[in-house]
Amino acid sequence: MKIAVIGAGIVGICTAYELALDGHSVSVFERHGAVAEEASFACAPHQSPSLAHAMAAPAWPQSSRLRALLSPSGISLGRGTSWKDLRWLSGWKAAPKGFLERFAAAQTLARYSLERQQALTLQASLVFEQSQGQLLLFRSERDVLAYQDQLAALNAQGAAAKVLTPEEARKLEPALGSDVALHAALHLPHDAQGNCRQFAHALRDKATELGVRFHFSTAVSAVSHTPAITLHTDRLGTQQFDHIVACTGSGAASLLAFKQAPLTRVWSCSLSAHIREPLNAPRSAVLDGHSQVSITRLGGRIRVSGGAELGGRQHQKHGAVSKLLYQTLQTHFPGAADFSRSMQLWRGASMFSPDALPLLGPSGRPGIWLNLAHGHNGWSMACGSARLLADMIRGRAAELDTTLVQPGRFIS
Repeated sequence: MKIAVIGAGIVGICTAYELALDGHSVSVFERHGAVAEEASFACAPHQSPSLAHAMAAPAWPQSSRLRALLSPSGISLGRGTSWKDLRWLSGWKAAPKGFLERFAAAQTLARYSLERQQALTLQASLVFEQSQGQLLLFRSERDVLAYQDQLAALNAQGAAAKVLTPEEARKLEPALGSDVALHAALHLPHDAQGNCRQFAHALRDKATELGVRFHFSTAVSAVSHTPAITLHTDRLGTQQFDHIVACTGSGAASLLAFKQAPLTRVWSCSLSAHIREPLNAPRSAVLDGHSQVSITRLGGRIRVSGGAELGGRQHQKHGAVSKLLYQTLQTHFPGAADFSRSMQLWRGASMFSPDALPLLGPSGRPGIWLNLAHGHNGWSMACGSARLLADMIRGRAAELDTTLVQPGRFIS
């Protein structure tokens, strides 16, 4: 079949590759000049079935809706925050019925996706920066107790999470700064880290070898049935396809004309610096449970990621977040980074649903499919979501139950 994929972020690239593997004729349309130019560019490198990193899942359920709404979310409100953003935040914090079921579904999808990514890496001989394991730091006994429900849910899913003493944690990460307040740590051996952008570029090359055609600097303005499914582009005119898969960001709702799916953009930041002294750098990934800032080793560099903001803009100043990232790196791994060389400070937005699960499946319009709104789990779920979507289009039974990720739960 002739299939168009809109968007060449990590999800779009994985989707195009999986469709091409199934023998389809695939064209990718991307408004930017290359792959992974937006949310996939310098995102946090976590591929985490644990969902331990910041904004991977809504806050754990509170005893009452009022307490949930009043509790801190870790999300700041930017100058452009709208009423729609605030309604989304209310839904994100409210944790309605079925929270544990959705949390387990997200874990299962992330774990399946990591397995699929590892299979593709071997199958296609992909080379990109990656490491294994993550350490979640707790500052106090109160922090450990507050995490008990999550820990029980992780162990129920076979995450093999283990609580460590400060001494055990420092054996895993011997360069961890002596000034770091550390009461305990949680070791998550099944979590992984990888350079999302490197993987996207490597997979694009393999997709091209399979016959996928990439149309960069080509914006899609509309999708219509005339009666065939037609893509309207600014550079190539109209193109007709048997199916279209939307792997887009904020423009998906208006582009595909579905009504008020409760999605919003959440902004985050990262700082990437060259390693000055390898012995002073993390071995893999460390997540500070208090600040929700992660520090990850990526080959010869360190990436520090964190911050979550509603209503932001691409070029808006983010001095407070960048200061937090810099200070956290200096405190946790002093002397690791070479600040005399060029550093990369990045800010990008991801589309979120209120339940932290993607919209994956039929859009409700014939021949139009969705694979979007993965939130901060885009890199964690990209490979698995792409395989599931390809199976749906082919009419083949999916390897996972996709009931909870179907777009119909929101779209009317």
